[in-house]
Amino acid sequence: MNDIEKEIQALERKSSSKEEVAKLNSSVSQQTQQLLKSNADMGVKLGELTTKMEQLEAKLEDTNRRLSQLSQQIAETQGDLARLRASAGGAPGAPGPAPGGLAPNPSGGSPDATVVAPPAGTPPGPGELYDTATADYTKGRYALAIQGFEDYLRTYPNTDLTDNAQYWIGECHYAQKKFPEAVEDFDKLLKEWPKSDKAAAALLKKGYALAELGQKAEAVVQLQYVVHEYPSSEEARLARARLKALGVETR
Repeated sequence: MNDIEKEIQALERKSSSKEEVAKLNSSVSQQTQQLLKSNADMGVKLGELTTKMEQLEAKLEDTNRRLSQLSQQIAETQGDLARLRASAGGAPGAPGPAPGGLAPNPSGGSPDATVVAPPAGTPPGPGELYDTATADYTKGRYALAIQGFEDYLRTYPNTDLTDNAQYWIGECHYAQKKFPEAVEDFDKLLKEWPKSDKAAAALLKKGYALAELGQKAEAVVQLQYVVHEYPSSEEARLARARLKALGVETR
């Protein structure tokens, strides 16, 4: 009887251990399922956040374009007002408008000094001409900036900044939503200055312009070329983001 009781007790202990193991396995299984569900939920949320970020980037880009257009309109209006004031307040016998319709600036203190034509026979130096055009671009005066950069190309066709001037003409047209002209400008840069330090940026913005024109296949090719040729550049990062927004995955 003692032996039988010992065997019964041993069996009870084994049974208890099995139940505990079963409970532990069940608990582990439940926790595993919860973790898998949490990971799936996190994946969905991350995808939603990524989509929202892409939408916000697109809205920000559109907002920047609209702000640039508004700045250009304000700058042009201010220039017109300044010229009207100069015309209305000019003394008898005062010189008329300079070539191109720009009012003269005898005092040198006008806020539109950057757009006053230089005296005949004394063209500005390359640095001055380039800086003036750049300032017009920064202030949203895209028409004046294009004129300035084109003057630079004609006057100084073989400097270190000649290719940059061609690039910024494309940027001006892009900011004005003149996308076909922008594509032509960037193509000219890539053809005439293939080793320019602006080549990657020109390829990128050409891809943007093609996308704006609805030429998705051509845009994808341009953006993928940026990623392939300049993989570590900021332009490549932007190209990957735009490709993703177009539904194209890149490595």
